[in-house]
Amino acid sequence: MKKLYIIPILIMFVINLQAQFLMKSNTHILRAGDEHYFNITNNVGPGEGGDSKIWDFSKLENKSTLTSYMYSAFTTPNSNDIPEANAILEEYETKFYFKVTDNIIEQYGTVSKNNTITKYDKPFVKMVFPFNYGDTYSGDFSGTIEGQNNYNASFSGTYQLDADAYGTLILPGNITHKNVIRIKTTKEQCYKGNSCNCKTVSYKWYIPNVRYPVLTIIQSQTAKQTKTIRTAYYPKVKNTIENNSNNELLFAENIKANIYPNPFLREFKLDYTLNKNSNVIIEIYHYCPVINQTMSTDYNRK
Repeated sequence: MKKLYIIPILIMFVINLQAQFLMKSNTHILRAGDEHYFNITNNVGPGEGGDSKIWDFSKLENKSTLTSYMYSAFTTPNSNDIPEANAILEEYETKFYFKVTDNIIEQYGTVSKNNTITKYDKPFVKMVFPFNYGDTYSGDFSGTIEGQNNYNASFSGTYQLDADAYGTLILPGNITHKNVIRIKTTKEQCYKGNSCNCKTVSYKWYIPNVRYPVLTIIQSQTAKQTKTIRTAYYPKVKNTIENNSNNELLFAENIKANIYPNPFLREFKLDYTLNKNSNVIIEIYHYCPVINQTMSTDYNRK
């Protein structure tokens, strides 16, 4: 039987201020009873994707404000029209109907201020969990729109979610967030008998300790041009970086760890002590002589 050797010195612990965090349902799923606030600003581009990016949006200029309200779908007059939904996000008197479960947010409908109703018979997936940098999720959707004067139209389309970037985000007031993940959503919707020639692309930046995005940029994209149609940020959060150069160091310098037995066959026990409560990533590197390569396994823990 092959023995698997682990060298404890290769186990690295990184404080949550540096490590890419994992988007999880218990920390980032839509939750009834919440409110989320945005400052609407001048429109700008989203910047580059990729790893270890620095996005400086410190010069955004406030134009207005927006509050997002989250509540139960069953309290609304249209709950019978969209029976699959159990949660609502409301902005500008438009209600977005979602089915929220442990690991997915699916959009089943929209009701506008003038009571135009969008119903999805195949839902558009808003988010899946867990989700981390490099992850992607895609699919298709379909439904109908019912409006005034007996208006009725069917539609279909495709969507794709990409965790396309992570890095450091700077917002007005030099509020700086490190360990930020950006989720890019591309949605293309076509009406029956018409060709698809327009996409809606949204970019949302998330941090570990805020459930909803701290920055949102929405763009309309055609074959001829890409235009930003909304830019908004969350102003009610403080810096996630302290003015301390030690934050740039691996937390391994301030940790006590013991792994046993070592070597082991199938199981091992790892004890570690942190100087303060933090999210950590445990990276375990082991050598497999059969395939002659080094492998890595990541475990996210608190």
